[in-house]
Amino acid sequence: MVKKEFSDFQKDALVELANIGSGNAATALSQLLGKDIKLSVPSINLVPVTKIVEKAKKTNEIVAAVYLRIFGEITARALIIFPKEKIFSMLDFVMKRKIGETKELGENEQSALKEIGNIIVSAYLNAIAKFIGLNSVPSVPALAIDMIEAIFETVSGEIAEMDEEALLIENDMIEETTKISTTLLIIPDKEAMIKIMEALDATIKGL
Repeated sequence: MVKKEFSDFQKDALVELANIGSGNAATALSQLLGKDIKLSVPSINLVPVTKIVEKAKKTNEIVAAVYLRIFGEITARALIIFPKEKIFSMLDFVMKRKIGETKELGENEQSALKEIGNIIVSAYLNAIAKFIGLNSVPSVPALAIDMIEAIFETVSGEIAEMDEEALLIENDMIEETTKISTTLLIIPDKEAMIKIMEALDATIKGL
C-alpha cells in the first residue's frame, strides 16, 4: 500500500479539528463534573500503527486504556490512554472525593474511567461530524490496565484489520489541582482514512 501523506493544508485542518474536539471534550467534562476542566492545545500526528507505542512515549509503562470501536461513515478503533500514576487523582475529582482518597479501581471507579474515555472520544467524533461531515458513533467502552505493549498485543488482531496509520492526538487534561497527559489514538480502516482525507480537501475548498 502506498504511504499516505497529509498536505500542509490538510494538516492545518486536522489541527483545527483537534482543537474543536478538545473544546467539546472540555465542555462536556466540565458539565459532568461541575468544575472547570481544560484541555491543552493538542498535538496531532499521523503515525504508523507499528510505531504507536514508541510514538506515544509510554514504552514500559503501566497505563489505563479505554478502548472503543467506531461505527458509521467512519469505521475505526479508538484508544485513549491515561498514565496509571495519575488516574487515582483524576478519579478523586471525578467522583468528588478528597485528593488521595481513591486507592483502588473498583467497579464504580472503572465505570467512571470508561465514561471519561467515552466522553472524550465522542467529543472528537462530534467534531469530525461537524467539521468534515462524517458521522459515526462509538461502541460501549472497554477498560484495560496493563503495560501498554500488552494492551496493544491484546487488540492487535482488530488493529491489523485497520489502516497502516493512525491519528495520534496528545494533550493535557487540566483541573485546578491536577494535570493529566492523555493520548488518543484513532485508527481508521483503509476506506475511512481515504474518506477523511477527501473530506478534509472538500472542507479546505469550501465545498
